[in-house]
Amino acid sequence: MTYGQRITTKKNQILYSPDNQVQADSLYYLESGVVALMSYSREGEERVYQYFHKQRILGFMPLLLSAIDCQAITGKKDRLQLFQMTKSPCILYQMRGNVFRKLLKEDLKFNQLMLQAVTANYQEVLIHFQHSQEDNAGVRFCRLLLEFYVTKNGEKVLPKTMTCLEISKYLGTHPVTVSRIIARLKKDGCISKEQGTIIIQDEARLKQLVHDGVEIR
Repeated sequence: MTYGQRITTKKNQILYSPDNQVQADSLYYLESGVVALMSYSREGEERVYQYFHKQRILGFMPLLLSAIDCQAITGKKDRLQLFQMTKSPCILYQMRGNVFRKLLKEDLKFNQLMLQAVTANYQEVLIHFQHSQEDNAGVRFCRLLLEFYVTKNGEKVLPKTMTCLEISKYLGTHPVTVSRIIARLKKDGCISKEQGTIIIQDEARLKQLVHDGVEIR
């Protein structure tokens, strides 16, 4: 925040594209909002691998790769074809590449901060991948509810940006499946839905469903 420029963005704005050199020369501190790490299939379908929420550092991987000769270590020239897109209005602090490289070279505390950011992001991606392989869609949806809810007026609600379509991209399932799970959880009294917003009514029950690995039909 000290070295960056404060910017605001609208929903569905691309912060980073692998073929955009200008975007590749910046990183961001996310003060508020949601940003997705994602890719596009050959058919143009979005695939979401991770959601970043407030107080996270993002967009730094291309800068790190340019500062470290990874090819000499891995022997590979391939680049990650991943995008970063805002999924809600966001407030960010943008740091330019020249400032990043200077701090990386001169500031030990900044290096420690970047190591923390890399570790946190890597861990979250691995956990999400593990859950996608081991848990059924209902359990993964319950996890999402518990991880991403926000408290508004004393109620635990899922942000409106998390639509059925958006959730299905993250869970790797069909929107119809997500709608069916929501309907079942509503019937069981775990959640309610008002004006398009999902409200958690029984957090303990959701945690139990995750713990037991119950398949929600």
